[in-house]
Amino acid sequence: MTLLDLPIEERLDYLVDLLSCTGKMYSWIYRTDGSLVKTNCPDLVLDTVFKRIGGTDAVLDYSSRHRRPLIVSNPLGLMWGVAFEYQESHLSSIHVFGPVSTADLAYESIREALNDSKVPTAWRPKLMNILNRIPVTSTIDFFKNVLMLHYCVTGEKLTTADITFQTTSYVLRQSNTPPRRDRMVTWMAEQHLMEMVRQGDLNYKDAMADAIRVSRGVNVTTKKSLDQVKVSQVVFISLCTRAAIEGGLSPEVAYSRGDAYIQDIMDCANVADAANIGHTMYEDFIRMVHHRSQKKNISKYIQSTCDFIDLHASEKLSLTDIAGRIGYTEYYLSRKFKQEMGISINDYIKKVKVDRAKTLLTATDLSIQEICDQLNFGSRSFFSEIFRKVAGTPPVSYREAHRHP
Repeated sequence: MTLLDLPIEERLDYLVDLLSCTGKMYSWIYRTDGSLVKTNCPDLVLDTVFKRIGGTDAVLDYSSRHRRPLIVSNPLGLMWGVAFEYQESHLSSIHVFGPVSTADLAYESIREALNDSKVPTAWRPKLMNILNRIPVTSTIDFFKNVLMLHYCVTGEKLTTADITFQTTSYVLRQSNTPPRRDRMVTWMAEQHLMEMVRQGDLNYKDAMADAIRVSRGVNVTTKKSLDQVKVSQVVFISLCTRAAIEGGLSPEVAYSRGDAYIQDIMDCANVADAANIGHTMYEDFIRMVHHRSQKKNISKYIQSTCDFIDLHASEKLSLTDIAGRIGYTEYYLSRKFKQEMGISINDYIKKVKVDRAKTLLTATDLSIQEICDQLNFGSRSFFSEIFRKVAGTPPVSYREAHRHP
């Protein structure tokens, strides 16, 4: 008998028992109308807290459109993990872990929130004591717990990239008080972006849109908006460079490309150019990692050849130059490359250049002629011919279909 052969309630009890070996974990079961069915938490007021911060409304709204696990947080540092139980196609129960804190709670902020709320003065010390008993765990450990909760409920194995993250307003704070910036939301969006790079996942546009929605970059004070954007983009490039290396890109290629993008950022003259460079860089790294993931069981010399081509995609490349760089004869390198990669070196060069062109077409305002010149195609007609052969569509049509919003 396996875990999934047990009834869901027994699976969850077993999971909570396991987690209790390393610390407390509060478990809650809700009906589809948001009413509480069962909990192991002695402080039932935390159910009221969850409702008052808008957690129940957020969960019910999310469940009408999605089935993946959800993490609800608020700027004070509290988090709840949610999994959804379905009977056939109908939502039957909502399972919640939490609240937990990933660090010491911001007690001064909580006191301010309570002072702005309608909570009676006599109740505030008691509520502070309850909040003080909330389990503290690391973010990564809590994400793992939520994934295990989802598995126990659905039998589906997911990764942290599959978790959706939502934030709510302050605990018990009145709606006319502006919320603070939620660092956890920013961190989660950043992790999602970096995971897309590590996986070489070409379906990255939604992740990019979510990240832009929750964060405007590094929170620094500068006299010029361009300086703030430059700082944010340099940090972003550095993160993507390391994520690309973790995804299998060679450090030589990743750092060289990252340094070039940082120099482009430092040289740009306006915010729009800086934003376009960030888009170009992100898509470029994802494409390079994606290409690397397609290369299986190739020798270090052929890998070095691919790295050289990837690194010098904007230059005019020849078999003679590449063979001299790798140390093989042209004939041997050509035959060895075709044997391991399944395509000729010239075709691989064209593919790399076209993929680079795809990035420039979708992430920049460069004209077709400028892209052609930048990638050393020689003439616009030759560029269009090669692009059509490799991508299956002309450059203009590709730009219209894939342009960033």
